[in-house]
Amino acid sequence: MMDSLYIAQSGLNTSRYAVDVTSNNIANENTDGYIKRVVNTSEISGLESDIGNGVSFDGVTRSSSVYLYDKLVSQSSMASYYDQENSILSNVEIMFSETETSGLSTTLSSYFDSVESLRSDPTNLIYQSDLSTQAQSLVDGLQSINNELNDTLDTTTQQLNDQVDTVNNILEQIVYLNKQMLQNNTASNDLLDKRDSLEKELSNYVDIEVDRDSSTYNLKVGGVSVIFNNTNLHEVSVSENNIAQKDIYNSSDLDDSNFSDGDEISITLNNTTTLTLSANVSGSSENELKQQIVDAINTNSNFSNYTAYLDTSNNLIIKSNEAGEEGKFDISISAGGTDISKNSSSVEAENNVSLAVYNNKLSLTGGSLKAITQELTSSTSNIYSYKNSLDEFAKALVDTVNSSSQTPLFKGSSVDSLSFIEDNVSSLSSNDLENLAKIQWDKSLTIGGTSNTSFSEFYQNLLVTVSSNVENNNFKLESQNAIVNSLQSAYDNITKVDPDQEMINLLQYQSAYEANAKVITAVDEMLQTLLAM
Repeated sequence: MMDSLYIAQSGLNTSRYAVDVTSNNIANENTDGYIKRVVNTSEISGLESDIGNGVSFDGVTRSSSVYLYDKLVSQSSMASYYDQENSILSNVEIMFSETETSGLSTTLSSYFDSVESLRSDPTNLIYQSDLSTQAQSLVDGLQSINNELNDTLDTTTQQLNDQVDTVNNILEQIVYLNKQMLQNNTASNDLLDKRDSLEKELSNYVDIEVDRDSSTYNLKVGGVSVIFNNTNLHEVSVSENNIAQKDIYNSSDLDDSNFSDGDEISITLNNTTTLTLSANVSGSSENELKQQIVDAINTNSNFSNYTAYLDTSNNLIIKSNEAGEEGKFDISISAGGTDISKNSSSVEAENNVSLAVYNNKLSLTGGSLKAITQELTSSTSNIYSYKNSLDEFAKALVDTVNSSSQTPLFKGSSVDSLSFIEDNVSSLSSNDLENLAKIQWDKSLTIGGTSNTSFSEFYQNLLVTVSSNVENNNFKLESQNAIVNSLQSAYDNITKVDPDQEMINLLQYQSAYEANAKVITAVDEMLQTLLAM
């Protein structure tokens, strides 16, 4: 009889705790990051196991699935990558948007129409003015798009710095929670909820890997440990390893024996500035011509952004003083009427942006920062690819127009250096205009790495590429979101509070409490009867 009292008392206590937990679940139904709590119970062991010794309240745990949670975090990180890429590419697509009456295609067509008009009457001042206007509009149109792409790169760089700061802030918050858990000698459910929410937020920026198998908490970002032994933190930083352009000319191509005193040496920078020398190779030392070129470049103010020198093999080297895409240049050398070609060892300008932890480069597989670093690295960037296409278009325009006319109309080797020579319009001959008019219909041009194309076709293909990249990324984003939504639904079924189920649980625990109370009342009445005998 006395055992019944103890058994009923354990039932009362457990039911009371269960009611409290259920009430807490209902109260936090809409709390962000809250994971449903579950009461853990077991039978109290004892010698009289056949009879039973009551119920043990073993604590409260979260209703969660580590497997589903890790999968959800991983796939959400991939979705964030596609979402960030979509934001960047969609903004770029707007820059290239065209209508029937506006856009670079229309400007290009108007330019060729003005050439055709002037061809019919080369001395007409109105037609000359129209050609000047349309040619300048073409230059402005190319530079406008290029400037917008540069602005996008600047904005993306700012996003990179802001998001890296956010990542480090989240990591600090996780470490703070871990310290609290260590101080309390237990990982309370509310602290675990907060840490899960921070991990989920962190996965929006970078892919993460969490080790929960040991007594210590370890977190990796991009395969590199950033939190280890619970509270040791290594912050994430931005790493830039930009490469400067370096043009290398073979020693044999500029050998003194190939030239005579007085041979003209032309060094042209970006198809705009030309430095002319007279060869002096009659001295007693070797490599006099190359040294002459080196001295001329290094002492000319127009070439102040570049350095020329001879390497150990006496190859002529011209290198940009500014690393990365911003230091790109185009220098052509003609010696004695022969164009000197760069060799295959020349180094192209390149921007390399990544994230690192103590010089350990992160190999990101997901998160918005993967998309950002990818777009800021020239070898993987869609933006730099579009800029290069515009540069190829501009260079081909200058080369094609000027080679078709004895009177040059454009100069430059890229969009940035492209300019229109307005004063030369009035000097165009009928023959010049005849050749310039043919360019519009010429489909045998080579623009950059594209052969057998026209200016219009090349630009239309660029527009198709821009739109295609957006559509392909959108498809991947939609597919990835479907995966995330499926995982989120399955995870929510386990972790989210179901108010109907909680009300049922509340009734059950209430009934259990009342039943155990009746047992105590019945035992009490029996004891009173015995004592009254």
